[in-house]
Amino acid sequence: DVSSESEEPDESNDEDWSTAESAEKDGEVTGDSEGIEDGEQAEEDISINLIEVDVHQKVTGLIRADKCERRCLQGKAQELQSLVCSVSQMTKSERMTFVYSMLGVLMQTDTVERRRGKGEREKFNYYLPFVGAVCRPSFARCLDLTPLTIQRYKSRVRDGSIAAKAHGNVLNKNASSVDIPWLIKWFKEFAEEVGEVVPVRVRMQKTVAGKTKKYYSREDYTLLPVYFTWDSVYGEMHAYVEQIRLRVSEPGRSTMGKLLAQHCPEIRIRS
Repeated sequence: DVSSESEEPDESNDEDWSTAESAEKDGEVTGDSEGIEDGEQAEEDISINLIEVDVHQKVTGLIRADKCERRCLQGKAQELQSLVCSVSQMTKSERMTFVYSMLGVLMQTDTVERRRGKGEREKFNYYLPFVGAVCRPSFARCLDLTPLTIQRYKSRVRDGSIAAKAHGNVLNKNASSVDIPWLIKWFKEFAEEVGEVVPVRVRMQKTVAGKTKKYYSREDYTLLPVYFTWDSVYGEMHAYVEQIRLRVSEPGRSTMGKLLAQHCPEIRIRS
């Protein structure tokens, strides 16, 4: 919550944002606008009016959703309009970088309190451009995020990065650049060296004409010792690359586990 009282006066014109009368008044066509002959100009004006209606609805929703004790968004309709208009024009990547940058600054302010318990916790005041001090739920809602997402963003900032992650529809660069044939070859040779070949009874089932039939087969699986984890396998792979100074694109820890589970299902870590 906001630590200081807002200096805004109690009088607010927030109700103007939700009344039907004002909405109709904003939508009235004046005599000047009827004389527009340029089709592109008229189309542009219509699109701007539609955007303004959306902004009005968004601002009204934010003010109504403000349930904190200090009502930190009351009397801030114009400021919220400026913020919403700005954020709505950002791409997803731009908005992520925008939020990361704000959190990076807020987490270094003089108001930060660090408490020790189970790990180190940080508590600080939240501020938004144009709007000023707000509570944490309003901070998230105004940016179209959830409090849990804000928490994840804070963790990334603590790790020393305010750059947006290049995912979404963009191919994971780490996964796309990995030399998968080399990785599979290395893993199979590693498994042969430290693992144990064990015959395993594999059960399969098929449904034919509404009847389910079960089939059993025996296959040889290679089981790695129980003390191995995917992290330790990654360490072995990285040490091998470093030792022979091999020039190969290594996968990340999580990427390696997913690739090997997909391409080498017959090699498992003994449970």
